[in-house]
Amino acid sequence: MQQLTDKPLFAVLQYARNQDEQAGRAILERFQTRQPVFAQTLFNVFPSTMVDLDQAMAHLFMDLCFDVIAVYEHAFGKVPDQRIVGNRWFEERAERLDQEMKLAAKPNTTGNSNDQDRQTELVNFLHAAIDQHRCPSTDAVRLAKTMIFTTVQLFDALYDAAESSHPLDH
Repeated sequence: MQQLTDKPLFAVLQYARNQDEQAGRAILERFQTRQPVFAQTLFNVFPSTMVDLDQAMAHLFMDLCFDVIAVYEHAFGKVPDQRIVGNRWFEERAERLDQEMKLAAKPNTTGNSNDQDRQTELVNFLHAAIDQHRCPSTDAVRLAKTMIFTTVQLFDALYDAAESSHPLDH
């Protein structure tokens, strides 16, 4: 999967932000139909961990998740169906990210994932959006940034799993 940078990144972000309500709803419904467990995690589990810290930040996080969904769909194609990638990919990748994040939280570690830091400019843009949001809770900001990073990494893993399940004919 290609790294989104500069003009291509700006174009897909502009696409995501310019969706009207009907188009946005269609994108979300397709995602929820094709990836019900992932959708449940993004729009219920992740925000519920943040809502007690700052409800507005939880809402911003969900808005940014929509941007991620729209960006990936526009840049890389429709969200792969859960039946194509299998039911375990999400659990396995989430467990791996959890281990990487625990390692990164330990003192004297770099905090960089070894294999999944491809969409750094997208993550940086989303982190900047979080920074622009006035929030009295530094814990909520840190949690939102961590969850956005995790969300992007999970999208990379999803699209990679779908690609390896159905490699392109050469």
